[in-house]
Amino acid sequence: MEYGLEDRVREAVTSQVGEEEEDNEREFRVLLNDNQSLMKRLEEFKRACDEHEKHARKRCKRRYYNLGLMARIVMETTDDELRSLLKNGARTFLIDTVTSKRNEFEQLLIRSKTIIDKFQEEEPRIRIPIGIALQFQGDCCRIGRLRNNCSVLLHRGDIMTLTLDEAYRYSSFREIAFVLNLKYYFKSLKLDDILLLGNEVKGKIVKKLKNNIALVIEDAGIINSYEYIELPNQCYSLSNETFPDLFMNDLQLAAQSKADFIVLPRIRCKPFLRTLRNSLKDEYNFKLIGTIDLEFISSKMLDLMGIVKLLDYVWIQDMFCANTSMQNHIINDLIPLAKCLKKPIIGTIPLERCSDFKRFENHDFLWRIDTMFIQKSSWCNKYPLIVKKLLPLKDFHKAVVENSTALKNILSSYQSIVNFIIRTITSVECQAIVMHSKCETAAVALGRVEIYCPVLMMLPLESMEENEFECKLKLAKALNLRRNLRGILYTKEMNEANLSPIEYGIEFGRVSGLLETGDFVITLEVCKEDEDDVQYGVNEDVVILRAFYLPPIPIGEKFKYS
Repeated sequence: MEYGLEDRVREAVTSQVGEEEEDNEREFRVLLNDNQSLMKRLEEFKRACDEHEKHARKRCKRRYYNLGLMARIVMETTDDELRSLLKNGARTFLIDTVTSKRNEFEQLLIRSKTIIDKFQEEEPRIRIPIGIALQFQGDCCRIGRLRNNCSVLLHRGDIMTLTLDEAYRYSSFREIAFVLNLKYYFKSLKLDDILLLGNEVKGKIVKKLKNNIALVIEDAGIINSYEYIELPNQCYSLSNETFPDLFMNDLQLAAQSKADFIVLPRIRCKPFLRTLRNSLKDEYNFKLIGTIDLEFISSKMLDLMGIVKLLDYVWIQDMFCANTSMQNHIINDLIPLAKCLKKPIIGTIPLERCSDFKRFENHDFLWRIDTMFIQKSSWCNKYPLIVKKLLPLKDFHKAVVENSTALKNILSSYQSIVNFIIRTITSVECQAIVMHSKCETAAVALGRVEIYCPVLMMLPLESMEENEFECKLKLAKALNLRRNLRGILYTKEMNEANLSPIEYGIEFGRVSGLLETGDFVITLEVCKEDEDDVQYGVNEDVVILRAFYLPPIPIGEKFKYS
């Protein structure tokens, strides 16, 4: 029996209706069985919304101190600790050439540079500028390394010999110890002179030979390796012609090591500092970091301003360990003087344990310094990187000047860009400031203002000429020791999308997690318009400012730069 056309149509319609009923049954059955899964997804969605709101409130209200981080590295510093320092924002490393042997210093320098190069390869979008600072002896006298690097207890009446023999430099004993720089002061020492070894031990010279002097201990105490020795009339017992002999070998070592900064401890002799400063200007190109012996200078009424003028950076090492009068001298005299002379301040945070963290959560101290200095803790043998996770400021709009006269002086002494920043940007709560300028004065201006968001200083390497590269690299390393500022170095090869410096800084902030959609961003370009082209930082500054909320990434360009 053959099927007709009507039968075929009826059969096709019947099968189609059956399939639709089966689909409807499946959909209905899925909805009934997926009710529990739907509630679970709803709870996950609500939890994600709560986390987003919590994160948005956290980013909106919290403001941190954006300070530079300088760390001392020693032979005990492991490769993992060096990488951790780099990841946590350490951009300047200090190596002490006095306490390290020459072979140890070379190994430490090579190892640190190798790890820095590997870390550069992990960040292909920018070239991270890492500065190397070397600490030298200066004009101080210090005991050499004691045997096994142990402390020695000297009793009253003991005889101790101070020698010029280099064989005892790294193996001094209780009976005989080497003293650095003693050969320059040896002729000026006389019998019955009183010498102070460290903070406790005091002795009198009872015998003087060709290369040795013998001391009778009058005040007992403990002596450690590389303790400072106080000689009578130490500052003025040398002639100016002798000063280059004290630092010339150190400067040659810094030049061979390609260092960026040199550090001088216990500065008290202004003629010596002036001679060193002139040598740096004539022959070398190093930035000078100085630790001033404030107790000696204040007691002798020396020229503190003249000493600070000769330095590039002021390092305060013992603010928390000093007595009350010395702390008042630092806060009321040294810090305002350094701020007036526009000298960045490095402050030591002597953090030993995590429980000590709250003791140094001090707005009065942290807003005054530009860079925090940390070193390996002797208590737990670790670096206290918790200092970079400072608690948020309790009062964001806290005044930074005590009276209106000081504010008037600030507004009238800086250039136009600084005036604008102080009056406007400091009162705006933004997540980042992106700035492009070729003028170093305008670049460091933001480092002298109390703001609590990072400033991305764009330093594009438009041409790979050696002079331009060295100049911008030097500027970026100098910015690492100033508050708020982050130097962003990049080449044309890194800028594949051919973005402008400001756009590149914004995209870098997105990719690095610094900026998110909806953040308030301020961009600054400092330049002077000329007839032929645009020149930056020439004569009068022209500020091009834009302020906006960061928009979402376009769908077509979401993965373009990442």
